[in-house]
Amino acid sequence: MILLTSSHIYCANAGDSRSVMSKSKKAVGLSEDHKPLNKIESDRIYKANHFVIKYSNRVDGNLALSRAFGDFKYKD
Repeated sequence: MILLTSSHIYCANAGDSRSVMSKSKKAVGLSEDHKPLNKIESDRIYKANHFVIKYSNRVDGNLALSRAFGDFKYKD
């Protein structure tokens, strides 16, 4: 989701739905994917008593994203 005002760009994303904008004909990233091996994300996952399998980059061996809509069994 992107919201534009006269002075700001607000951007939100979940999972791997990346937001980009075009600036001088170049793609500029506005968001980062929520991947389990990202340090902030993996710390949050372990704090919630879940785990990340390093070789497959999956939460509890199943979910390939660290944040998403749905997947309610991971929402504790």
